[in-house]
Amino acid sequence: MKLRNLICLFLLCGGVGIPLHGAASTCSVTHMQAEMSQSDISIKKKELNEFRKKYKLTAPKANPNEVEAALMQIQMYQLERVNATTVTGSSLLNKDKITLQQGRDIAKTVRALAFAAFKDGGSAKKDLFLFLDYLFSQNIIESIPKYKYSNYNDVRKVPADLLSALPVCDDMRKSRLIVAVQHLLEADQLNLSDEEIRQKVNSDYIYNVVPHLFVCAVHNPDEEQAIKDLSAFSHFLSACTQYSPSGYDVLKPDGTGFHHNTHYNGYMYSYRTWVEYMGRLKGTSFRIEKEAYQRMSKAVVSVYLMAVRSNSDKNRYFANSMAGRHPFTGLGVNFSQRLFETLIEVGADVLGIPYDKELAAYYNYFYKTKKYKDAPELNADGFYQFNYSPAGVYRQDNWVAVMRCPTTNFWGGEIYSKTNRFGRYQSHGTLEILYEGGLSKCGYPADKEKKSAGWDWNMMPGSTTVHYTDWKEMMPNKNDTDRFDQKSATTNFAGALSWKDCGIFASAFDQDDRWGSRRFEPTNLSFCKSVFAIDGMLFSLGTDISAKGAYPDEWITATNLFQSILSKDCKQLIVDGKEIEKGKELVIDSQAPAWIVAPTTTGYFIPKGHDKLIIKHEEQTTPASVGMAVDSGKEVAAKAYLNHGVKPGKKNYQFMVVPGTTPEKMKELAAQQEKERIFKVIAAQDSVHVIKHLPSATTAYAFFAPASNLSAGVVCASETELLVMERPDKAGKKLELALCNPNLRPETIAKNNWKPTPTQVSIELKGKWTVEAGDKDLQVSLERNSSGNTILKTTLSEGSPAYVSLVNK
Repeated sequence: MKLRNLICLFLLCGGVGIPLHGAASTCSVTHMQAEMSQSDISIKKKELNEFRKKYKLTAPKANPNEVEAALMQIQMYQLERVNATTVTGSSLLNKDKITLQQGRDIAKTVRALAFAAFKDGGSAKKDLFLFLDYLFSQNIIESIPKYKYSNYNDVRKVPADLLSALPVCDDMRKSRLIVAVQHLLEADQLNLSDEEIRQKVNSDYIYNVVPHLFVCAVHNPDEEQAIKDLSAFSHFLSACTQYSPSGYDVLKPDGTGFHHNTHYNGYMYSYRTWVEYMGRLKGTSFRIEKEAYQRMSKAVVSVYLMAVRSNSDKNRYFANSMAGRHPFTGLGVNFSQRLFETLIEVGADVLGIPYDKELAAYYNYFYKTKKYKDAPELNADGFYQFNYSPAGVYRQDNWVAVMRCPTTNFWGGEIYSKTNRFGRYQSHGTLEILYEGGLSKCGYPADKEKKSAGWDWNMMPGSTTVHYTDWKEMMPNKNDTDRFDQKSATTNFAGALSWKDCGIFASAFDQDDRWGSRRFEPTNLSFCKSVFAIDGMLFSLGTDISAKGAYPDEWITATNLFQSILSKDCKQLIVDGKEIEKGKELVIDSQAPAWIVAPTTTGYFIPKGHDKLIIKHEEQTTPASVGMAVDSGKEVAAKAYLNHGVKPGKKNYQFMVVPGTTPEKMKELAAQQEKERIFKVIAAQDSVHVIKHLPSATTAYAFFAPASNLSAGVVCASETELLVMERPDKAGKKLELALCNPNLRPETIAKNNWKPTPTQVSIELKGKWTVEAGDKDLQVSLERNSSGNTILKTTLSEGSPAYVSLVNK
């Protein structure tokens, strides 16, 4: 397919480039097929026959009881053959009123009769053909109600049962059966234009339906039609990789994958089916498009970048804030090593090279191998931004730090019936540190059978929350079944800016208590927070922490540093050099700084001036994620939090985080930071956070609102909400800048439908500057103001970053 109007961008993430490609053309597959020459058709027929040899139909299976029931079923229908293709029967099946259950039964009957025909032939085959011809004559299969793509049982099993008859059908019945099943599967959408498909992409459809579509295409006895269907199938696989609008499924420009209207790694098992069938088409003229491969590669790499490394498919997990409705159990990357290799092979085919060295380098890194020896060695340590999540990910050594917070469109916790009942705080400005080697090393609940009973649901690491004292109150409408998606009420400023060896995450949040109707007693919780990550450390800053409402006075508001379930992998809790044993609780007042090494080996330094610091090492009893109907569980946990009080206003915090440390190292770093030799907080206001990393002279700004008259560095004002990082050279003659607005500024079109709108950026820089270098496609204008300073203007969109190098005139 020829691609027109292709937009090629380049997104720099943590110093590592990941290609970003625009939408494909809108020409239909029908037009493309019309252009095929006789030579093309000849090649495709040969390839079709190779497909048929390689991907043979499997023999139908059924047990004796199913066969007996099927024979009784067709007797009840009182079938009578009118001619070679037409059969009539009783009125038991009214094609205008067929139920979903009848559809299941019909498909099961076809499978059982097909098994008998395959095994015995003769009269059994006549029975099968009689029943099939009845279904065809009366258009019964086409009249089965369309199964929801998310109905994983029916949408996978019913078509499979029907298609199981193909091995025993003659060509005429094969054709009729395939046409009927294609109608049931709504396969006509494969022939839509790229733009039409972009508006309809569905993760469940890809996962559940694509295998049936392939069978229908390859095994259509009409070779000409089979070629058309395979071409449409290939077109569909490619077109589905386009970046979809608003909250639609699946792929987004930053590499995230969507389902249920937001970033949802747990549902990206659709990538498995997608890449498997891309792999089946490689080496043929039906191969997918180059741009589709590049977008899919970006998506797969992105999922891996969010997770810890492993030398196998085991123990490769991402943060609980990204777990959707499966807390602590839905964290595994569900894309296998073998499929990763398949994707590399697809790349070799579409690019016409031995293999894609960039993707192979990622593979070697993620799986700690040198399988692809000629690939360049890759170190993917660094900071990555995913503003369609919205999340920031900081990778170093054997750990990954993940920061996340909801917006009005992107929920942070999905609560279903008897599932994730206490997940309200799942990503309330969280900062999670994940370690390689197993969930217990992260301090997470690792026993799946317990469904996380024993975890304190008030305290996701890094989050700011109102602590419930009654677990029932923490569930939507205080029951085990009502649904809820936790979003912000009005705020959309949440996300990250990545730059070279560092990055910043920031969020402004106000809690929503409604999901259609009010589901919780309002706490009106709000906060602004930022995390600056550099040099293997993270500095977290929070301001404007407030909560109020008619809720009980024992519900404190807290910023939760960590919670660790104690295990053989997670043992000691150290505070100021001393081990805190089980049963102990410390309360450290505001005049005393403190440093902690959590049982996970994550270090924390809290400078003096903090709200009351509570540190506990004790046994706790809490309910499982399924709700109150099952027994609670016990765990021994170590945890620490800053108590901001009951219904506080304008509270704040700051602390430094050092993953993978020792008490000795943490003591030294704490002493340095106490003297402000590592990080220095320049501004901690409601409108702006400014933090400077002194060793590198890098300053990070989080503008939650327009602000001016800053004096920390070169940037002294911004007219919009914005993330900025600056780094001058030692002589002050050159300045490097990174800019991003993670706020996508969504403009509502209709329910669950919105579009991002760009930000017109204007920042003031001290002194006179001119552009030395910048992004290839970045349009930057510089002008002088009355103060003799430089005004830098540019346009940012979809949370993407911009990088500019300036020189002092």
